[in-house]
Amino acid sequence: MKYTTMFFFLSLGIASGFPGMDTLLNDIRRRQSTTGTSEMIGDLTDGATTAVGRQVRECITGVGSCENQEEKSYDRPDDLGAALCQADSCCVWDFLQQELVELFRNNDGTCNNLARASVRLGFHDAGAWSKSSGTGGADGSLVLSSDEINRPENNGLQEIRTKALQLLNKFSKHGVNAADLVQFMHNVATVTCPLGPRLLTLVGRHDRREANPMGLIPSNNASDATFLIDLFQNKTFTARDLAALLGAHTVARQLYVDPSRAGQTFDSTPGVWDMNFYREMVLPEPPSGVYRLANDEALALADGTSSRFTAFTDVTFGQTVWNSEYSAAYILIAIISFIHRQIVVDRI
Repeated sequence: MKYTTMFFFLSLGIASGFPGMDTLLNDIRRRQSTTGTSEMIGDLTDGATTAVGRQVRECITGVGSCENQEEKSYDRPDDLGAALCQADSCCVWDFLQQELVELFRNNDGTCNNLARASVRLGFHDAGAWSKSSGTGGADGSLVLSSDEINRPENNGLQEIRTKALQLLNKFSKHGVNAADLVQFMHNVATVTCPLGPRLLTLVGRHDRREANPMGLIPSNNASDATFLIDLFQNKTFTARDLAALLGAHTVARQLYVDPSRAGQTFDSTPGVWDMNFYREMVLPEPPSGVYRLANDEALALADGTSSRFTAFTDVTFGQTVWNSEYSAAYILIAIISFIHRQIVVDRI
């Protein structure tokens, strides 16, 4: 089995790509110590021979950035479906990104319900995996399986799944599959939200139509911080990673946890990828109209995660630190299940 990858750096409305990077990621694993450090082994340790390969290795190990700090221009060679577009690895993704930004952005520049649902869709597709599950992960099954989408933990994702299927119907003829589409939607949604990071995007996953294993996405009512930290450690994530990923709730709403308060957000600025989630979680009471999940409350106080709430709300550096740590953790969750299966990557 082969796992062919390309790398894109997202900017608002623009995807500038690196065609031909069908390299990397053979038997990468991240090993974590009690201090939360990471170690890269396998192909990227001494086999990353391209600039992009080294950047991915450095991103995952924390040596370098997982974000693109510069907006890079990209000129499409031709219309979607034309020969020149089909021959260009970036072309179809640029068309798709343009369509997604239009779907995700409000008239005032903030991100909307479809954007926040896409962030959650990416998490729930990629997160349904563990070191012992053998299957699952970022494989598009949340879109392709009618069983998985109807599980209680996925309530509220049905509308964005329908949108994803519509996009898949349009773009699959041009080489886009469900697994990559779901993660691409997450990344475009993230950067469409003001202040959101431009994530390194990897394309080349394989679709799975069967539902992912159950019990790997935590319930919103889970209030045992130790259980949650252990659950993510079994996905190879540290408590520090978990705290960074949790911040995606800055653009989230709840619909089904408490139906009497359906539509309430998890911070007071749900259209902006800002630090208000962390700031407001440490207040004695949430602001009016803001809902708190039991698992968020538990992790805001737990050893290993509470210190990050403080770090991410630093007036000078908090946004930068959080975006950096979120980017690294999310890139890992979007590829780790494939890495752990030791899927071989083409080299050219």
